[in-house]
Amino acid sequence: MTTNWVIANMKRIEATGVVVDVTYIFNAEEEGILDRYVGSMTFSGNPSDPGFIPYEDLTQDDVLGWVFNDLGDRKAVIEADVTGRVQTKVDQKNNNPYGQGVPWNS
Repeated sequence: MTTNWVIANMKRIEATGVVVDVTYIFNAEEEGILDRYVGSMTFSGNPSDPGFIPYEDLTQDDVLGWVFNDLGDRKAVIEADVTGRVQTKVDQKNNNPYGQGVPWNS
């Protein structure tokens, strides 16, 4: 199963570059079956805070680190939920005892 976390969007205060809202996505895919979780969280900060990273210098890994830290144990719950839904759909597809169609149009 292929999975990934991405940052879809960030809202910031233009004057300071402080990121105040992050939209994140966890994607899972197997055998063409896709599912995802979309969430958002708010942040606060100040450019004078220790370790502050200017907006233009942020990387996706930096921001995912914030998200993962804030999610804590919920990160594993989200991953298990989404990958479980995908796996259930894959299993249903691969173990479907029914066929469809009509014999005269094959």
